[in-house]
Amino acid sequence: MPPESRIAVRPTRRPLVVPETTQEKLKFWVWPMGILISITTFLYLGFGLLNFNFHGEDSFLVLAFSSSGEAVADALNPFTGFLSAILGIMITVIAIVLQLAAQRYGTRLIDLFLEDQVNRAYFAFMVCTLIYSVYITYSIKDTFFAQLAIFLLVVATQVEIALLAPYFLYLFKFLTPTNLLHSIQVSSKTAVLSVIKTKPGESLGPAQAEVAGAIEQVTDSALSAVNQMDRNLGLMALNQMREMVLDYQQLKQQLPPEWFIVPQEYFVGISQVFYQEICEKRLWVETKACMDLELIYKNSIRVMPDAVSTIARNIRLLAEEAIRDRDDEVLDLMVQFFNTYIRIAINDKNVRVIFNLFYQYRLLAEAVMDYDPEVASKILFYFKYYGETCLQQGLWFVMLTAAFDLGGMVAVAYDKKVKNFEKMLLVFLSLEDNVDPKKDFLAFDAIRKAQLILSTYMYSKGESALIGLVIEDLKSETLEKLHHYRNALLGVKSKKFWEVTDRGYTFEYMEPDQKEWLGRFFEEYILPQQHLFKQAPAEVAPVLTERQRLEREAQEQLANESLKEAAVQKAQAETLDQEAAKAAKRTTRKKDGTEKPAKAPRKPRVPKTPPSDQAV
Repeated sequence: MPPESRIAVRPTRRPLVVPETTQEKLKFWVWPMGILISITTFLYLGFGLLNFNFHGEDSFLVLAFSSSGEAVADALNPFTGFLSAILGIMITVIAIVLQLAAQRYGTRLIDLFLEDQVNRAYFAFMVCTLIYSVYITYSIKDTFFAQLAIFLLVVATQVEIALLAPYFLYLFKFLTPTNLLHSIQVSSKTAVLSVIKTKPGESLGPAQAEVAGAIEQVTDSALSAVNQMDRNLGLMALNQMREMVLDYQQLKQQLPPEWFIVPQEYFVGISQVFYQEICEKRLWVETKACMDLELIYKNSIRVMPDAVSTIARNIRLLAEEAIRDRDDEVLDLMVQFFNTYIRIAINDKNVRVIFNLFYQYRLLAEAVMDYDPEVASKILFYFKYYGETCLQQGLWFVMLTAAFDLGGMVAVAYDKKVKNFEKMLLVFLSLEDNVDPKKDFLAFDAIRKAQLILSTYMYSKGESALIGLVIEDLKSETLEKLHHYRNALLGVKSKKFWEVTDRGYTFEYMEPDQKEWLGRFFEEYILPQQHLFKQAPAEVAPVLTERQRLEREAQEQLANESLKEAAVQKAQAETLDQEAAKAAKRTTRKKDGTEKPAKAPRKPRVPKTPPSDQAV
């Protein structure tokens, strides 16, 4: 791959949880414990000084931190019961919290809790303190008093109680989705690393079960989030699935061949042929992850669009990682799952999902051009195929999207000078072959506009030889149609649509310099060759039956008679107006000076419908 390629450099991965340093761990545990013990000790000594007899023989510290055998014997029995009560309350509270969290995140949470070293250490410390107090209870006698051992019990009890606060903080932090998913990822990666260190002949079944169980646990968390409409948890689980597979891909080349022979029980519902194929091609981990993503995809396709977009993006990232590793089998698998996801969306008639899938698929096609142009050419064909399939089901906007995405991909292929560019161009130019320009005129017009945008771009880059293929394809259009497409493209002034869209731009928008090149393209290739383009058909008079002919003649006769009648009535009205004006001038004056105008003749009443119309 060339150094300037987008996927030439492996991107920096950010872990879901940043590991804590030793200093941070000490700050989390020691500081709260030290502050609590210091406060209680200060209060104890402070109030003890108020009751201390400074004139006595013993010092204050000796009296404060010592006791008699009888007092200790009386206090140890309830003290042991107190420690037992703390342990019982802790177990009860943690059991309730774990049960509630397991209902949401899956039963594997309990395994992770029991495997956690901090949880084990704290409960072991509590049990040891309780057992130690029992020994102290039975060791006190009249002739034996273990003062130092009792003091150690007091200190251990103080530490146990003081650690309750930071431990509960750690417990709730441990049960957050972020830490839970990170723990699953760490356990999966640890299992893969253990396989690398195994000796020949050792069983790999436990490690395979650990990796498969980790994938299933993340899947359960994502499905639970989708059902409960928990968007953050759902997207987090999907991204963590991607990180687990990326960890595996980085270690895959170091695994022994026995690792890739996995029990078929991890793939319920697939055929024996498919199972053997994924084992032979060393794809069982990637296949299981993608099949689980397909299950999440089907459940979220209508209720959580963001999850669908995240799945498409993660599949693209896994495919790009396969390109970096030169793993053709994984790349081909990701392309197959992209097609599967598109088919599911078509069956669901979900245009928005297909719209988002096409975007990620297009990015993958552009990335793979530097590695394997033939794979990119196949993806272009898949765009054409699924666009035509959607058009047959009435989803014309999918074909529109495919047209402009194909145009963009062919333009990128032209810039990268891929060896099979002409093959890609021909796929794009054949996009309208199975489109009815009258029935699916919106999709057809979009295809022609996309082809004009591509040809303009190639023309602006100085291309002349391959433009002939575009002109040859455009000859089936009339000059009037081509001018219509050109004017429509020139009329798009804003790059953004007036609504918020997932792409963020308008398909038909062209930069100002490209619009100038579009005009030059028409002046050089279209206008001088007007005679080569399809001529608009002349209008042909329709063939009428005898009844239709008689009805049309009657309508024409009625229209002519109505016009004649209206002209006669207009002439009569004008004549009456003239006579009324003359009569007004011939007024007679009376002796008192008033005028008495002559009466104007009354206009005849005009019938609303002429007799000829009524007859007809």
